[in-house]
Amino acid sequence: MTGKEKRDFVVLGGVGAIGRVVVRDLFESHSQNLVLIADYNEVASREYANSFRSRRVSAVFADASKPVQLVKIFRGHTVVINCTQHDFNLNVMRAALAAKVHYLDLGGLFYWTRKQLKLNGQFKRAGLTAILGMGCSPGITNVMTRAAVDKLGNVESVRIRVGAKDFNALPADFFFPYSAQTIVEELTLTPWVFERGKFHEVKPRAGWELVNFPRPIGAQWVVRTRHSEVATIPLSFKSHGLEFCDFKVCFDREFVREVVKRLKNGWTVSNFAKLPTPRGKPNDYEVSRVIARGGRKVITMDCDAKANRRWHASAGDIDTGCPPSIVAQMIAMGVITRRGVLAPEVAVPVEAFFDELRKRGMKVTCDTLSEE
Repeated sequence: MTGKEKRDFVVLGGVGAIGRVVVRDLFESHSQNLVLIADYNEVASREYANSFRSRRVSAVFADASKPVQLVKIFRGHTVVINCTQHDFNLNVMRAALAAKVHYLDLGGLFYWTRKQLKLNGQFKRAGLTAILGMGCSPGITNVMTRAAVDKLGNVESVRIRVGAKDFNALPADFFFPYSAQTIVEELTLTPWVFERGKFHEVKPRAGWELVNFPRPIGAQWVVRTRHSEVATIPLSFKSHGLEFCDFKVCFDREFVREVVKRLKNGWTVSNFAKLPTPRGKPNDYEVSRVIARGGRKVITMDCDAKANRRWHASAGDIDTGCPPSIVAQMIAMGVITRRGVLAPEVAVPVEAFFDELRKRGMKVTCDTLSEE
């Protein structure tokens, strides 16, 4: 390090469910971290900033659809962490480039990620780092894929599976555990699969599979959805022989049927977003899994996460919100020095990242099976 590093972060969308965790983690990680909450909801931003009772956290109004305004907000900071919806990613990313600050986001639902990768040359020339999809999945799963491939040498297939269980949820509950827009898009847009060395689309809500996750989750149905991991992992490991990559996440099958039924009856994302969310203390568990096959070996890596009641954050909030904070700090402090637009599996140091996850109550395990 040169001594010129600054711990000065902007969290765009900082009062959303994930943004709040990013802000909290940045604040508690290091006594010199400065955090600016930038959000369209100015009142909530200032209330959240004031709740820290510290000069290290401040707030400002920000409209993610207005790049010129974003440039002014970002200028002079070190890293911007974009926690807005993925369709703002290019706007925010270009603003970060103009403001000469490093950039992170939570993923671009495949389509936006592919567009964002085209800015690689501009970020390289500017001496800036942009890491795309640095949450749970994409994010943790990408780095676990890197760890698995490093152990295997060559890899033929990568299968990513995410399972979760909410112990507060009742069978009759119908609510959205995260962004209504993202869930509706995941269930209605065509997922991409990398198969036989080529990308292709498959039908929405296809490929249901029963997966046995460790306790306390157990058996869960997972289904293919459009996701960003599949946009980058095949490119990163093509030279390692990768021929297949897909992503599946658990959804209650009755929940999916109800969403589809309401969409057919004219419901919009706005209608779904207005549904009440349970207010009890979070009590859930999530496991993100990578299954990598190379030759006669199969490596299974799991990352377990649980709710943080002190932060009033679910397991999904924790394993999505802590990784961007961790990696943003790695960029700011010179641990990550590679420049350009990068995927997590290319940019993030594996063991250092896993160590930071453990500090936050997440555990990464690895099992290797050798076939006869």
